[in-house]
Amino acid sequence: MRRTAIAGTFTLALTLGACATKQPAPPPLKLVTETEPTAAAPAPPTAEHILAEQPPEVQEAVQKHNKSGKWPIYKTAAYTLYPYNQAPRPVIDCAPLRTTDIQLQPGETITDVALGDSERWMATPASSGDPRTPVPHLAMKPQAAGIETNLTIYTTKHIYHMALRSRDHAMQEVEFYYPDELMTAMKDAASQAKAQLGSAADPPGDDSGNVVQVANVEPAQLNFAYTVAGANVPWKPIRAFDDGSHVYIQMPPAMKSSEAPALLVNAGSGTQMVNYRVKGNYYVVDRLLTDAVLVSGVGRDQDRVTISYAGVAR
Repeated sequence: MRRTAIAGTFTLALTLGACATKQPAPPPLKLVTETEPTAAAPAPPTAEHILAEQPPEVQEAVQKHNKSGKWPIYKTAAYTLYPYNQAPRPVIDCAPLRTTDIQLQPGETITDVALGDSERWMATPASSGDPRTPVPHLAMKPQAAGIETNLTIYTTKHIYHMALRSRDHAMQEVEFYYPDELMTAMKDAASQAKAQLGSAADPPGDDSGNVVQVANVEPAQLNFAYTVAGANVPWKPIRAFDDGSHVYIQMPPAMKSSEAPALLVNAGSGTQMVNYRVKGNYYVVDRLLTDAVLVSGVGRDQDRVTISYAGVAR
């Protein structure tokens, strides 16, 4: 639907109170009201979003890799998690006449299985989950104790090489995570976010980046009861406010020369993604927020700035 005509333009200048030392005043807040809110398009995932969707072990593995350059193996009583296509080669312990479940990547399909000893080892393919993106499994069962062999699994996406051993104590479940694919996805997302930020940059001398469209409300009804705290980084927001249905986070012009941070909202004991769009120098969220965090980088290089609602309950 074509956007309705602009109802009016307002410039709202926020000034600081008297201070012992003068601080540079933030740029004026320029608002354009619109009679019909713009529907939000989902923001493309950022590197931080992609990492936040991974299991805790994989998130920890990325941090350890950033420090040591190695991808760790995780072992618990329930399962063992191996990094795919990373040294050393996986060694799977199985128990005689009992199955060990090897779970592969959702969406791929097993096309062939090669066993060094197909007489004393049984391999049974299976699948679980949504039939549209099934999770492939291979159940391994040795017929005797103290035997060893090798296994190669061919799928539509990967080739898995591993060693098999028949022992008294077996691994119940074996799973994989995929470091190369994860790092490539995070790198591509960071490049896309940077490109999107560059396309939203204003031409030299153009002040349109400091103008934001808000709902058709009186400027006096805007709610500025938000606090901004955290690292003193080039992209630290100037201010945040809402119009009753959207939250606007005004970013400094310096953000255009740095990596754009990801916006997450606090949910329970962690954080989750929230849809937002970048309009000039603003992050625009089509919902109200209580606690949110802007995040850039991973591991020890991560910077965080919190945005909190400090007004009356609503």
